[in-house]
Amino acid sequence: MNTLAELAFEYLWLVLFAGEDVIDLDYSVKCQENLSVYFSAMTPGEKEALSAVAREAQARLLAEPDEHGYTPRKLVTEEQRAFLEALASGDIFEQWG
Repeated sequence: MNTLAELAFEYLWLVLFAGEDVIDLDYSVKCQENLSVYFSAMTPGEKEALSAVAREAQARLLAEPDEHGYTPRKLVTEEQRAFLEALASGDIFEQWG
């Protein structure tokens, strides 16, 4: 289940945050419009697996700087932070489900 949750997370990140140079805008919007249908169809176990992957991504992307001062959190937008929090906590399933 974890592998599918990781794939789903990568898909969501792509659809929600990739620019037009990466993904067709019309396709992206169509996918976003269908998210509530997908979230509603997910089992509790699937939702928990996806939330767990989001928590892992959140920890990785918002980590404290390493010994060289690097942290990817400088590249994470407020919208991405909000998405990570909503998915990690499971609130997104209430919002979009």
